[in-house]
Amino acid sequence: MSKNIRILSHRQGLQNNLFHALGATIQPSAEETGTAMRVLAEQARLSGAVIKGTASFYDFLNEQSQSERTLVCHGTACLVNGSTAEVMARHPAAGKAMCCGYCYQGAGLLQRQADGTLDGFHQAEAGLLQPEMPVCSLSGSAILTSPVDSVEQLYRIALQRTEQILPELQQSQLRGRGGAGFGFAIKCQATAAAEGDEKYIVCNADEGDPGAFSDRYLLEQQAHKVMAGMYAAGLAAGAKTAVLYIRHEYPEAIRRVQAAIDEFTALPPQISGDFRFYIVEGAGSYVCGEETALLSSIEGQRPEVRVRPPYPATHGLWGKPTLLSNVETFANIPWILHRGGKAFAAIGTAASKGTKLISLDSQFVRPGLYEVDFGHSFADLIYRQAGGFNTEVKALQVGGPLGSIVPQAAIDALSIDFESFQKHGFALGHAGIIAIPERFPMLDFMRHIFEYMADESCGKCTPCRLGTAKGSHMLQQASPEQPLDGALFEELLDILETGSLCALGGGIPLPMRNALTHFREELSPYFSAKEVVR
Repeated sequence: MSKNIRILSHRQGLQNNLFHALGATIQPSAEETGTAMRVLAEQARLSGAVIKGTASFYDFLNEQSQSERTLVCHGTACLVNGSTAEVMARHPAAGKAMCCGYCYQGAGLLQRQADGTLDGFHQAEAGLLQPEMPVCSLSGSAILTSPVDSVEQLYRIALQRTEQILPELQQSQLRGRGGAGFGFAIKCQATAAAEGDEKYIVCNADEGDPGAFSDRYLLEQQAHKVMAGMYAAGLAAGAKTAVLYIRHEYPEAIRRVQAAIDEFTALPPQISGDFRFYIVEGAGSYVCGEETALLSSIEGQRPEVRVRPPYPATHGLWGKPTLLSNVETFANIPWILHRGGKAFAAIGTAASKGTKLISLDSQFVRPGLYEVDFGHSFADLIYRQAGGFNTEVKALQVGGPLGSIVPQAAIDALSIDFESFQKHGFALGHAGIIAIPERFPMLDFMRHIFEYMADESCGKCTPCRLGTAKGSHMLQQASPEQPLDGALFEELLDILETGSLCALGGGIPLPMRNALTHFREELSPYFSAKEVVR
């Protein structure tokens, strides 16, 4: 069935994108929505069940969400600092958004306009529109945070050095910044070598990890760096079409990227030529951060994770060769082409090259976005540069719900790079950092992660579909009077880790084991077994 839907969706193309059309079917009443969906099904030659089934997956493709004029952030940062509860007390009829990307500011409100679009962010307390993001570069190169001198030159360099793009990327040793740290040049080379004239470049701008706002900064303030990186990747891989999948909760990013696309289109024809950029707006789904689920979403299908192989490099968007990476990864490429891959590889550590954007939430004395060289002291960033915490803190969540829980005692031993975190049993991930206060129970934090994952699971594989729900139920029921069976919980984590199709299920065990290892004394009353981790 999915193959047939893919073929029919491909006929619609990106200009008449099926997923975008699906969003337009949501009307104020269920009756009107049903009528619009039936019309779309006929136009797309799909069954009404397929259209309705796809829409049902997303947070914002239903009548209730469209009727909610105000959305309150329910992301992890706002949860642990208590601001979500405070704001909801003042706005009881407000809807729910999972992280608006303003974690440095505290909880706030997204306002929905009459046409259904979101308009900006209002700080909950002061009513300020678009609070400015504090940005600081601790790197001498400032690869990602330095201003762009000439938009035209950014693209022209790639055009003039087309034959050198892949060799420079290989020499740079650029790794993906989305969390997995996979070599970017390997993806680029694989897509270039794939058979077929129709190829795509896709930017995963669905920054769903609560606590991360680095992609939002790049999309709003450095859009041309991201797009020029995609343009260069397209020249190297033989693709002429680029898609930015941007989350619904980032309305300002969508507007600014569209403005940047218009500026690109206005460049001299020898630069823009027949290369085209498109924006696809998400509709509220964390699993769309997984590359194959994201591709299915663009195609207008339910965003379910695909079995791999085949990989997107050979069978990606609409079954065509596709180079897919995240915002920060693409934004590095213009600097590499301008300064050279060798210069890029000279920054950082032996295995982690270049710089990294770090997001620090509102519980730091100096919150905001920091650009650091890989290998920078974690303690220096946390205590010296960010000034430590404005409340008593027990741990840091690093890299979102599928990242790690780092106890405060471990901060001094870490440096900001993939290998240091892995060596100590943690994961750097996307590098959004949330301070977990002493007053916030670790069991409640674990419950929050499992509840969130259970809600966001695509349901494709049994271990994740049932395992996340089971884990959430087990933790919710745990109490000193009815302690949870630690051995059974560990068995569940093993099943999730080894049986899940993607990192949504497979990544949950790491933060759970971090918590159980480093907060054993706090958690022991809730677990019946003495040994709850391997």
